[in-house]
Amino acid sequence: MIREDKDRFSIVAFVFPNKGTIIKTPKELIDEQHPRDFDFMKFFFFAFSNPARHIDSGQLLYDFAALSPPVSN
Repeated sequence: MIREDKDRFSIVAFVFPNKGTIIKTPKELIDEQHPRDFDFMKFFFFAFSNPARHIDSGQLLYDFAALSPPVSN
């Protein structure tokens, strides 16, 4: 319960990888229908770009993967 006579501290923690971090998928899970490794920052900027504005958030990673050549594998 929040009380007006006591200070309240809030801590926010976000997980945001360093620039250049490659998100890797185990090779056994990769096929033509599932996303490959990707550069998180490129995905982040894609997700907030004008073309992505009209894409359902659940579809963003798949659309990004379709546009991007694989980083590795």
